[in-house]
Amino acid sequence: MRRALGLSALLALAACSYFEDPGQREGNILSPGNFRAGSGVIESIGVLRNANPPKSAPAGGRAPDPNAYRLFLHMDVGGFQSVDVDNGTFMAGQAVELTNDGRVVRITGTSLNRREK
Repeated sequence: MRRALGLSALLALAACSYFEDPGQREGNILSPGNFRAGSGVIESIGVLRNANPPKSAPAGGRAPDPNAYRLFLHMDVGGFQSVDVDNGTFMAGQAVELTNDGRVVRITGTSLNRREK
């Protein structure tokens, strides 16, 4: 009984742990002049092999991803567009926003936005 209780407590603690890499929250659009800003949903993703050559060699850690990723988006305002990004962690069905400064940012339904005065 104690063993089962200890295992349950350990599983509950593991379920409450959370890890997020801030670099995976958004991606940079590789051709920033070729898109319309706004929100939409990712319909599908394609991999463009070796289309994102690293700018410089890393000082340590993992080598940068040499691939680019083409996101096919159904925009909320209507229409369809595709953008190439440097981040391969996006998935079909995710809601994203294309910002004016050339980023693709994930949208969550659980965040509160600050109201500007």
